[in-house]
Amino acid sequence: MLRLRTFGGCFIERDGTRLDGLSGQRKALGLLALLAAAGEAGVSRDAAATFLWPESDAVRAASSLKQLVHSLRQQLASPDVVTGPAVLRLNPALVASDVAEFREAMLRGDADTAVALYTGPFLDGFFIRDADTFERWAAATRATLAVQYAEALETLAERAGSRGDSRGAVEWWRRRQSADPFSGRVAVGLMRALDAAGDRAGALRHAQVHDALLRQEIGEGAADPLVAELAATLSQPQPATSGPASPVKPSPEPRDVASPLPDAVADARSDAMPLAMPIAMRDATPEATPPVRTRRARRFAVATALVAVAVLAVWALGRDRDGERDAVAADGQAQAMTTADGATSRTQSRPAVPRPSVAVLPFANTSGDAADEPFADGLTDELIGALGQVAGLKVAPRTSTFALKGKGLDLRTVAETLGVATALEGSVRRAGDQLRVTVALVDAAENRVLWSETYDRKLADVFAVQGEIARAVVGALKLTLAPTPASNAVLPPTRDLVAYELYLKGQFFRYQLNGVSLRRAVEFFEGAIARDPRYARAYSGLADAQALLVLFGDRPPREGFRRARASAMKALALDSTLAQAHASLAHIEMAHDWNWDASGPRYQRANALDPASTTIRLWRGLWLFDQRRFDEAAALLEETLASDPLSTPVRLTLGRMYVSMHQPDRALPYLRGTLELNPQLAFAHQQLGHALLQKNLQSDAIAAFERAAALSGMRDSAQLAYGYAVTGRREAATAIVQAVLRSQSRRYISPFDMAVAYTGLGDVDEAFRWLERAFEEHAAGMDTIAITPAFEPLHADPRWSRLLRRMGLPQ
Repeated sequence: MLRLRTFGGCFIERDGTRLDGLSGQRKALGLLALLAAAGEAGVSRDAAATFLWPESDAVRAASSLKQLVHSLRQQLASPDVVTGPAVLRLNPALVASDVAEFREAMLRGDADTAVALYTGPFLDGFFIRDADTFERWAAATRATLAVQYAEALETLAERAGSRGDSRGAVEWWRRRQSADPFSGRVAVGLMRALDAAGDRAGALRHAQVHDALLRQEIGEGAADPLVAELAATLSQPQPATSGPASPVKPSPEPRDVASPLPDAVADARSDAMPLAMPIAMRDATPEATPPVRTRRARRFAVATALVAVAVLAVWALGRDRDGERDAVAADGQAQAMTTADGATSRTQSRPAVPRPSVAVLPFANTSGDAADEPFADGLTDELIGALGQVAGLKVAPRTSTFALKGKGLDLRTVAETLGVATALEGSVRRAGDQLRVTVALVDAAENRVLWSETYDRKLADVFAVQGEIARAVVGALKLTLAPTPASNAVLPPTRDLVAYELYLKGQFFRYQLNGVSLRRAVEFFEGAIARDPRYARAYSGLADAQALLVLFGDRPPREGFRRARASAMKALALDSTLAQAHASLAHIEMAHDWNWDASGPRYQRANALDPASTTIRLWRGLWLFDQRRFDEAAALLEETLASDPLSTPVRLTLGRMYVSMHQPDRALPYLRGTLELNPQLAFAHQQLGHALLQKNLQSDAIAAFERAAALSGMRDSAQLAYGYAVTGRREAATAIVQAVLRSQSRRYISPFDMAVAYTGLGDVDEAFRWLERAFEEHAAGMDTIAITPAFEPLHADPRWSRLLRRMGLPQ
């Protein structure tokens, strides 16, 4: 069976396997999308030709369409996949589509199915070059579907509230609100749900967030009267009760990622085009289509990001780096205050921000050349590292500061989210060998510049500029310097500026965490080393990228980890104080060597060299996790998240840990929070699928597994097969497994994931055969087998305990 997916992108599958041969044929996919959205009404040949070839004359366009239909029938191996001589239609017996199923679910009032199908905006990121008519149709259809999706969310929220499921109502209202953050009516719905769930403080906090959104979008005085009225009501003292007061519960995190609505959603109910747009637009002119509101869409994305950040910040603001808490409740709930005349008022508690503290915000690249972006990011990284060495100064980690890059948030919101009192802003402009760096240190609460400076120097002076900025920040904050002053914090890592720039480009791509970018990172790090063979930090970056490529399933582990080990050891031979190189070597010893005795102390050494590193603390948490020391791992990771509240790897690892502990209700907020920050993270979708299976939410779980497979391809296809198998769809699971096996000659297949798939199918012998192969390869993921829930059906087999003993894992 063929299946066309149009939500969150556009691609076609056969029996769960993506047909990559069609992925680059945009007009073929565009035609399928047109027909899928039109449904039974179909699309006339004239209209289809106009959509796809608007610049061609009628005869040439008709001929091109005829060839395209013929090619589609051949590639999909079915002459009946597209039917009709004059009006084209998809054959529903041969091709299913998510958009058709979505429309059918909405018609029958099945909001649960509709929401599960809507995995992202219609044709998100998909375009056809030189086909403006198609683009306008896609934008209008996208808006209409987004409105229907919002209606489905609201229906689920209201149903949950009517049956007394207050927490469920909160989760659905949160998703509804993230789809339309400016709506006062939706804000009121969420506030009422929070109050009904016992989180009045959360309701009042949301009123503040909504007010901030409107002020940022419209300006001062833009408060919504409905929200303000409800906030005033909820701020009134609650009547005393004869029994003890119930504690106010913290508001739950969003249930799931809701992709932001497309352009002009606020107007979609009145002027969006209908779903069967090919018929309606047969004679349409460009002027008949609502214009794309680029500026509004950009602001909409900013607003959605602000909502997500505000939700995440509530917990993070409850403590500072040393774990000190405000005198009020740590979850930031409202506190009753007694006034002089004895009356009780409700005031919003605000955790104290530690001083001195600073966030180095990503420097703006003002060179007018996107190729200089890695240089600007690199300067930001260097300053974060330099200031992180100053005793007594809290520095917001890179993960969180870069998570806010390009969001357009006001400085005060950023500082409060990151839990700092000051922010260092700057810009970098390069012109030949000239460098201009403009920086300002700002008191976030008062929006007051404490210090600013502009540096006009030669490019060769970049390291001196970094040192001067670090010293100036320390001076402006009036810090007492530790024995190692900031003046020594920035030392030239290389004297070859070309090597330095190659290293910065390597770091730029390494942080993007996908196979394509990691391969580019390896190339740049190797280029830096070729220029300067004694560049220790370049070797350390190369070790990280090489190891991550193995963990992403991009290459076989033995060769990949061998190269990573050599790079890490070379880095330490050149500079034994490089914390990240120690951590990289420890990670190899853990994930590949299964040398638990060596990797544990090495992680501790790395942590001692750089106590503030989120990555090092995260990897040490994984080591504890693999040893099934769950309480210690949870404590370390929760503490790490408190200091780096927007770290997606930490949130993902916490979610994964609670999945392994069979605590899906604790896992889901972390996994959904991860996807709120990075919807493209395939592994988070995969783990979400496992958590939802534990709650017996099978359709939602399958949707999560399918999304993971769509994002990562073969790596998560085996996990999707597992999901199909344990939910009774054995034929689909078997078909995927066979497709994966056929691809072995073209790509590396993880035996660990194949073992998961066969465990789901109940084929114990085949599962152990693949685990034995994974053992021989030292495959990525094998260090986690003892805490992988999917393997629990194998635990009673004697082969299982023998395997754990061979790996040195606790029984």
